[in-house]
Amino acid sequence: MGPSERIAMDQIEVDLHLHTNYSDGALSPAELVQLCYERGLRTIAITDHDTTFGLPEAQIYACKLGMKLINGIELGTQYMEDEVHILGYGVDFQDSRLQEKLSTLREGRLSRGRKIVEKLSAIGIKITWEQVETIANGASVGRPHVAMALVQLGYSVNIKEAFTNYLNVDAPGFVPREMTTPVEAVKILKENGSIPVLAHPLLSNTKSGRKSIENLDDLLPQICEAGLEGIEVFYGDYNSSQISYISQIAEKYSLIKCGGSDYHNSENPDDPHPGDVGPPKHSLDQLCLAISRAS
Repeated sequence: MGPSERIAMDQIEVDLHLHTNYSDGALSPAELVQLCYERGLRTIAITDHDTTFGLPEAQIYACKLGMKLINGIELGTQYMEDEVHILGYGVDFQDSRLQEKLSTLREGRLSRGRKIVEKLSAIGIKITWEQVETIANGASVGRPHVAMALVQLGYSVNIKEAFTNYLNVDAPGFVPREMTTPVEAVKILKENGSIPVLAHPLLSNTKSGRKSIENLDDLLPQICEAGLEGIEVFYGDYNSSQISYISQIAEKYSLIKCGGSDYHNSENPDDPHPGDVGPPKHSLDQLCLAISRAS
């Protein structure tokens, strides 16, 4: 990472990875936009898991505050033993083909959630699917909602502990989710006219279950050939060596250097908040140009 990027990061006005309560975030789109504005952000992307339902509300409030909102999404995929997330930017959420595919992905989340609750119940955890649904409140159900239920019920102190003790791989409540492949996710986003970006490829110490993609060297040529256009370089709690390593990957494959906090809620004080991390302005300019060309 060059000096110009370090300077830009000290003046962060961009966060390209944020979640609302339409997936597993704590805030409504309006509340999240307001928080971002108060923290000095002027360009943001909302990237909820497998859903775009929060984008219209977010657009209204961003417009009122004079902010730029990039329509985004985050798709969960599987490559060998790795769970791989693909972000999409400049999403056309009125595309019926995309919405049909997202509906299928959300059904997979529901099925997995029910199986997790069944496994936890079988080991004596007094948790019900109704409790998880109440917490999700109509959102795209994910493991974080089960984790929230475990915290509310007193089985864990916080969400991170709930993942560690009950929901991560090798934990008693873990259930693999039937997911599409990274290549297919990239193609879905390209067909929609949005810009595919590989999310958080390396280990994060503060994010629950966020591990390095072990087969990254094998995966990258495949998803780049399918149309990948960016990679998250500036993410969460990544240190300077991680940022430098992913920057080299971005340069090798001519990928846009994206980034953001991956903010969900304020429960964990170690987790980055909106505006704590983000890409430099020239990366945002590259992304916006790519979105403009694709539309």
